Amino acid sequence: MEILRVLEEKIAQLIQSKKLDLEIIEQLKREQLSLREENKKLSGEVTRLEEALLAQAKTREEFDEEREITKMTVDELIQNIDVLLEKELQP
Repeated sequence: MEILRVLEEKIAQLIQSKKLDLEIIEQLKREQLSLREENKKLSGEVTRLEEALLAQAKTREEFDEEREITKMTVDELIQNIDVLLEKELQP
């Protein structure tokens, strides 16, 4: 009889262990789902930030081009003024 009691205790322990394992599995599934949702959200945010960065880089590139054009225009204007001044100063 003692053997049956020990066997029943072992079976009860195994059942309890199995229930605990199932609870842990369910908890991990919920956590996994939560992490997947967070990952999806963060991936979307990364994509949005990448697009914003690319747009900013394009804007920066356009700004640099405009600055270079402005610099060339100002240089040309200064040269033209110098030529006019030289012509006016010549007797």
